[in-house]
Amino acid sequence: MSENPYELADKTVEAPIHGGPVVDLLNKLKLPLDFSLPYRLEKMFPKVEGFGAKGQVKRRAKLIREVEPRLRDFLLEGEEVWYIAKGIQHSIIEAMTIGALWSNMINQTVFVLTNARIVMMHSNAKGKTSEPCWMLYYNEISTFKARFTGVVKLKLKDKKNITFSGFPKGDRKSMPAIFEEAVEGYRAKGFAPESSQSREDACGHCFTVIPKGTYECRKCHATFWKASEIATRSLIFPAWGDFIMKHNLLAVVEILGYLFSWVIAAGAFARGDIIFGVIILALAHGIDALVTLLVAKKGLHTRTEPKY
Repeated sequence: MSENPYELADKTVEAPIHGGPVVDLLNKLKLPLDFSLPYRLEKMFPKVEGFGAKGQVKRRAKLIREVEPRLRDFLLEGEEVWYIAKGIQHSIIEAMTIGALWSNMINQTVFVLTNARIVMMHSNAKGKTSEPCWMLYYNEISTFKARFTGVVKLKLKDKKNITFSGFPKGDRKSMPAIFEEAVEGYRAKGFAPESSQSREDACGHCFTVIPKGTYECRKCHATFWKASEIATRSLIFPAWGDFIMKHNLLAVVEILGYLFSWVIAAGAFARGDIIFGVIILALAHGIDALVTLLVAKKGLHTRTEPKY
């Protein structure tokens, strides 16, 4: 279990039920979960009968199985897993600059809703998680809105807004009730842990909270890049920052685009239009650096590995 500077409001955890319709269906689908983990199955699988139930259970179980290896790394004493879902962190600016397809690809996020907080992890299309990672206590959420289109909007106490989309229909129905129950529980118990910002950055290796303005994990001593450092490298050479953030496929596409800008610039230089050629290259470097800065500011990316 991870260390945490804050205590949970309620350390009483009910043991998972090793039986019942959820477990029976999971076994039937040959997708059993690790029931040694503190799952609240009735919340995680609210629908096990009726039209579409089997498909929802199968999809969610596959996602949970992808996340299970990391759950033991960050679950605290007394923490229960209430729900796991996958969505996309929405960014209009990124969609306009690099395209909606690429923006969606690099912003896929797995959500683990517990009785204490929300843990968020970057993931690929199948739900395999990686850094960056974040943590959010429910008391830091001012408002929560889930629209029928699949868009979920969180307004946080530090005035920041986070928008997510891409949630399947079943998650859109179930997640609001989970949020409301968790927030009400916080209010009833007066649980208000301190935070350096509403959505805290977390170490992608040991899930320890990394306070705002800090770039070294106090537990495993991994170090992280500053967003400005990553952006500066993209200013020097477009795509360098994306390689640092492990957006490798996007980085390769950016290199191809950068080479094309050189073709245009070289043509301008050959015609004697030096100013136009310089402008093309300046835009290629500047736009890539700006977009890299916006993406890098969302979370922490490893600079040096942990010192275990």
